[in-house]
Amino acid sequence: MSRTERFLAARWRGLATLCALVALFGIAAILWARIGSADQKAADLAIEADLRGNAVATLAADVRKLRTQIESDGKTPVAPDPTAAVDDLPDRSTVPVPIPGPKGDKGDKGDPGTNAPSPSPGPSGPTGRPGINGAPGRDGANGTDGVDGTAGPAGPVGPVGPTGPAGPAGPTGPPGTPGKDGAAGEDGSDGQNGTPGKDGADGRPPAGWTYTDPQGVTYTCTPTTPFDPATPRYTCTPTTGTGTPPGQQRRAVLRELAAIAPERRRI
Repeated sequence: MSRTERFLAARWRGLATLCALVALFGIAAILWARIGSADQKAADLAIEADLRGNAVATLAADVRKLRTQIESDGKTPVAPDPTAAVDDLPDRSTVPVPIPGPKGDKGDKGDPGTNAPSPSPGPSGPTGRPGINGAPGRDGANGTDGVDGTAGPAGPVGPVGPTGPAGPAGPTGPPGTPGKDGAAGEDGSDGQNGTPGKDGADGRPPAGWTYTDPQGVTYTCTPTTPFDPATPRYTCTPTTGTGTPPGQQRRAVLRELAAIAPERRRI
């Protein structure tokens, strides 16, 4: 035996005890860490539950205020009362939320049970059923292309194909020779009368005139000064004649003017 083997043979009990203690301390540390993690998780859940309870209580109070405001205006709220809409609303909004307590202490170890009888080999079982067929294998890779064969004999002529679409229009041809004049057509019917034209502008009064009375005296009529075209006036004086007295001349002029048409006298 080597020195190491003799050392282990003399002190194996102490080493075994030391290994057992290390294992127990490791297990205790792991359990302590899991218990601490569970306690922290429970605390976080309790805080989250309290926050949700406060949020539910706040929303329920706001909904009640809105319902009261709408009802005060004589209207019917669409949202129902929170207590009627959510089951067990008072329990759900209670803060702090009741959380289950921590896990209790481990109980005492029970009495050891009796040893089971050692089993004896039983008879051989029946032959099992054949297994199911395996999945089909994958297709193999494609082979290389073969060599082109010799050209076969020419086939028969196929049927005539359908008529193709019409081609574009050709250029315009030269103009043709003029045709002969046709026979004269029948006279058309008379057209409708046109609309009457507008009235013409008023004419200007004459610059003067001459006339001869029945006694053979010739008079020359000229515009008076000042002359108004709207109400024209003329002075008539004898230029030739037998020397009729002025009074008779005036009477003759008045007779001539009376004989003139009214529209002529206005001018």
